This record gives sequence, structure tokens and C-alpha cells, in this order.
Amino acid sequence: MTWSLDHARKLVIPVLILFIAAGALIPTGLVGSEFMLQTDESSFRITIELPTNANLTRTDKVARQLEGYLKTLPEVTYYTSMIGGKSLNQANIQVTLKDRRNRSRTIWQVTNDVRRFASDHIYDGDVRIKEDQASVSGTTGSFGGGSGNLRLELRGKDSEALLAQSRAIEQMMKTDITGLRDVSSSYQEGMPEYQLVVDRHKLKQHGTSLSDLNDTFSNAISGQKAGVLANDAKNDNNDTDIYVRLKGADAFRLSDLETIPLNANGHIIYIADVAKVQAGTGPVTIRRTDKERSITLGGSPQGRPLNEVIQDVTNHLNAMDLHGVTFCFTGQADQMTTTFTDLGEALLLSLILIFMILAILYESVKTPFIRMFSLPLGLIGSLFLLFLTNNTLNLYSLIGILVMDGLVAKNGTLLLDYTLTLMHEQGLDPRSAVIQAGRVRLRPIFMTTLTMVVGMLPTALSMTAGSEMRASMAVVVIGGLLTSTVFTLVIIPILFVFMEKHSLFRRKSA
Repeated sequence: MTWSLDHARKLVIPVLILFIAAGALIPTGLVGSEFMLQTDESSFRITIELPTNANLTRTDKVARQLEGYLKTLPEVTYYTSMIGGKSLNQANIQVTLKDRRNRSRTIWQVTNDVRRFASDHIYDGDVRIKEDQASVSGTTGSFGGGSGNLRLELRGKDSEALLAQSRAIEQMMKTDITGLRDVSSSYQEGMPEYQLVVDRHKLKQHGTSLSDLNDTFSNAISGQKAGVLANDAKNDNNDTDIYVRLKGADAFRLSDLETIPLNANGHIIYIADVAKVQAGTGPVTIRRTDKERSITLGGSPQGRPLNEVIQDVTNHLNAMDLHGVTFCFTGQADQMTTTFTDLGEALLLSLILIFMILAILYESVKTPFIRMFSLPLGLIGSLFLLFLTNNTLNLYSLIGILVMDGLVAKNGTLLLDYTLTLMHEQGLDPRSAVIQAGRVRLRPIFMTTLTMVVGMLPTALSMTAGSEMRASMAVVVIGGLLTSTVFTLVIIPILFVFMEKHSLFRRKSA
């Protein structure tokens, strides 16, 4: 410590450079940002969505194709399939793997193999895979189209332009964005249907109404209730509704629909006399956000932090002509911004409260001010260790910074408190007092730091399933404790002696 006080500039400048370099790891992207880390929970789900005209037999065939491949994977313990889902063209397969300790490959390696198989063997459908994650607010959601950790909401007043742009952006996300998988859209192709284009002038000429036309057309296809068959033996003696409809209505062609008879003011006409029947598609759902049509695109980043993928997508969108379509990120992207802001405010508030409490206890603003340098000294180790362990700045690592601030504060507090005791009770000068305090407090500072570092190691090493989520918190605490312990013993004394020497900070004698 004596050498450090004699060569203050040689120590302060390198430490300042280290702090700047550590802070630069975030804007340069060397330490990425995301809301939550992905964890290996040993299970994942496969969603199959075929074209809207696919029947249950075709859906079952595709599901069995994937089941056959899953049987060949040694990591798979069992799987459960549900064919049909919300519609005949959808299926879900829930897959459970062996415990992480009993397999050589991670869940992401397994799911990537399944994705490659689906891409090579299923051409007329969309297969999406989602690894199960711990249930934390902001991390879960529906697994339909447009779901995932990254959610991009597109809005526009013109539905045709919105759909065209959503398809172009979806293709861009699939081909141009590195590390983004399972890109999907909330838009669903319309179901095939026959549409009536009514000529109201002809309706009036023939003396019929739109209501009569609609009822006749609907009853011919779907049937009209004609009564109830009581105590039906074929229905377990329950009552059975009787519906009457035209024979072969299920197989009607366009020409058949046009010749459906219609009672018009006492005489018979045909549908074709007052309306045109044409084939078309009807929307499955219509989504609106803030009174505008909206389509949500989703995807899951792999191998890249969420903030890097968001920035990459944003750059591509800014370079595109969206023709009046606006966009915003929702889901985890929005949750990440809100959470980081809240935790930043909590950290600032905690520093203010700590400063106020210490100022009251020490009856001075100088000592708490010097103690506040423990946090930036700890951040040096926290950020560098995040970089070295390939961790990101996320919800848990930010909580770790809050915890680390409280832990590293004890080093400066132990050192400064004993220094002031020596100055007041033994009359030592600031330099001699801080040197002696460093010698006396060195052992308890090292003992408490070593204890906390060893206690955090199992969490940092993520030795249990799902513990990857909490590993970044332990990494932040360990890195902060290591650098703060070392730098506190040399930087805090330098600052203390410097402030004691200058009249601006010197106590006024009574």
C-alpha cells in the first residue's frame, strides 16, 4: 500500500482505462443484452401447420414422419402427439429428452437436427420448434404464428399492402438475419369458400330480398331444422335434431350453386338470376391494434443476444420501403427495455439511499463519497467476466449488479471506518492511518470475499438443469468481488489521502 500511495498516478490511470474499456464492452456488442437467458429444460415442442386445405390424414402422415425421426434420436425419452389441434391442418408433438447430465448433446443441438430433417422432408407446411423455458414473466406466450423471443408487430391501414410487406419482411428475417430461427407470422391463409356477389337491382325486380336469398342459400348447403326425433335408439335414446338440405350439398360445384331455386314473390327463380357465385377465401382472423390492421412476426434468436438481432432487423427495415406500414418490437424486446429501465432506477435509488445513510452515520459527505467508488471498481470485474464467460447483460445479471454493490461496499466500509478510528483515537495522520488500517483489515476483507466467491461458484458453473438462467448473476457477483477487493485496497486509500490533503475536503477545526 505504501508503494501505491507513492505512485498514485501509475495506478489510477490504468484503473480508469480498465473502467472505460469495461464500459465499452456493452455498446460495442462484446457483451450483449437480452431479457432472459435460454436454458436447457430437457423438453421441446414441435408445431406442424400445413396448408388450410390439408385434411386430417395428411396432417397425421407428416406427424408420423417426424415421430419416426424422433425414434432415431438417442436423447429422446418419449414424446406425445396431438393431431388436429385447432384445425385439421395442425398438429403438436411434445418431446421430452434425457436429463442433461445423461446426454452428450444440448437441447439446441437436438432441435437443430429436427429442424434440418423437417426442412429436408416436409415441403408444403410450416414446422416450428420451441425449447421449453422456465416460466418467468415475459418469457412465455402462445406458440402460434408470430410467437418467439423476438416479436415484430407490423401495422397499416391498407390490408393488402400490410400483407405484402409482412411477407417480404418475413422472408428477409429468414434469409438475411443471422442467428434467427423459427420465423413465423400470425397471418393465416383464408379458408376456401364460395361467395355471393348480389345484384340488388335484380333482387328488387324479382320481388325478393337479401334475407330470402341468404336463408335459401344457407339452408340448401347447411340444412334447415325440420323437427326432433324423440328417444332416438341410435343416439342412446336421446333426442336427435332433424335437418333437411339438398341432396349431395357437400359436393356441390359452382354450377350447382347457381341453379339453387329461390322463391321470389310466388314464382321460382335461380340464384344465378340475382347473384353471382364465385370461389374465394375468407380470413380466419382479423387482428387490429390501435384501430389499425396488424400482423405479428416472430422468431427465436440462437447464438446471438436479443439486442443484436433487434438492431440487425431494425437496420434492414430502415433500408426497406414499407409503403406506409409501421413497425414496433413487442414481447421480450419491450419487456427488456422496461426491465432494464426499472432496474437502473432501482440501482440509482439504492446508491442515493446508501449515501444518505452513510452520511448520517459518519456525519460527513466525504467518506460516503469515497466509498461510492467501490461500485465502478466492481463493475470492471463484472463486465470483463461476463465477456470471458460469454454471458450477457440480462435480468439476472442486473440483479447481480444490485447484489454486488451491497457486497463490495463492505470492503471500503471496513477500510475507511478503521482508518477514521485510528485518526480520531490515536491521532495518526491520514497516510499512516490508512496504511495501518489496510494491514489490519486485509485479512477479514480477503476471508469474506473468498467465502462469497466460493459460495457463488456452483451457481456460476450452472451444474444443475435450468441453472444457466442464474449463472450470469453469480458471474457478475464473483467478478465484482474480485476486482473490487484488489482495487479497493489501493484506489480507495489514494482517494482518501488525496481528499484529506486538499482544503476543499479537509475538516474545519473547532
